Amino acid sequence: MTENQLPSRKSNSIFFIVIILFLAGIIVYQFYLREKDKEILDIQEITINEKSEDLSKVSTTLDSMRTELDEKIREIKKLGGDTASIANLKREIERDLKNSKAKNKRSLALISNLRDKIEIYELQLSAKDQEIEKLKNDTKNLSNENKGLKNQVVEKEDAISKLAEEKTKLSQQVAIAGKLRAETVRISIIDSKGKEREEEDYKARKIGKLKISFTIADNPVAQIGSKEVFLRITGPEGETLGDPANGGGTFSYEGRESPYTSRLSFLFDNKQAPPSFIWEKGSPFTTGTHTIELFSEGYRLGQANFKVR
Repeated sequence: MTENQLPSRKSNSIFFIVIILFLAGIIVYQFYLREKDKEILDIQEITINEKSEDLSKVSTTLDSMRTELDEKIREIKKLGGDTASIANLKREIERDLKNSKAKNKRSLALISNLRDKIEIYELQLSAKDQEIEKLKNDTKNLSNENKGLKNQVVEKEDAISKLAEEKTKLSQQVAIAGKLRAETVRISIIDSKGKEREEEDYKARKIGKLKISFTIADNPVAQIGSKEVFLRITGPEGETLGDPANGGGTFSYEGRESPYTSRLSFLFDNKQAPPSFIWEKGSPFTTGTHTIELFSEGYRLGQANFKVR
C-alpha cells in the first residue's frame, strides 16, 4: 500500500461516521416529534372529553329545568295564574337545550354561555316558586272568604226558607180564615099556585119548586168579589138530583169532579145576603130524607135536610 492511499481511507471512514451520526440524530428528532404529538393529542382528547362531559352536565341541567317548568306550569294553571311568562322561559330553555346538542357542542364558548344562562334560569325558577307560593296563599285566602260567603248564603237561604214556610202557613191560615160559611140554610117549597111554605116535611104532590135561601156569616178576611155557589140535592138513595139539561153539571171538589144540581153567582161584599136558589125537579120527589149541600171555591159552605112524604 502506498502512502497516498492511507489518508483516503481515513477520510471515508470519517464521512461514514458523520452520516451515521446525522441519520441517528434525525431518527431521534423524529421520535421526539412523535412523542410530542402524542402528548398534544392526549391533552386534546382529555380536553374534548372534559368539554363533552361539561356539555352533558349542562344538557342534563337544562332538561331537568324543562321538566320542573312543566310541573310549575301545571301548578300555576291549577291555581288560576298567568302562564305566559313561564311558557316563554320554557321555550328559551328548550332552544338552549337544542343548541347544546348541535354540531358545535364542543365549543367552550357555548358551554360558558349555557352555564351563564343556567344561573339566570335558576333565579327565574326561584322567582316562579315565589309566585306559586303567593298564588297558593291567595287561593287559600279566597277559599276562606268563599267559605265565609257560603256560610252567609246558607244562613240567608235558611232564613228565606223559614220565611217562605211561615208565609205558606200564613197563606194557609188566611185561606182557611177566608172561607165563606153559610150561617143559615132555609128550605121552603113553592106550590103550583105560587104559594111559599116552610114546614118540617112536605107531601110530594105539593112540591112545585124548591127554594133554598142562605146567609153568609160575617168574614172580614174573605176576599171581596164575585163568588160562585153550587147546589147539590141528594135523594134518599144517595143519588144527585138534576141533569145538565136542567142546569146541572160537575165541579171540582176534593181533587175530583163531583155532580151538582144547580149553581148561581153573586157579588160578595160581606154585607148583602146572596140570592136564593129556585129549582124545579120536573117530576115528583121520592119519599124519604133529602140533603141540601152548598159549595163554593172547592169547599162546603153548609148543608140542611128536608123530608118528603
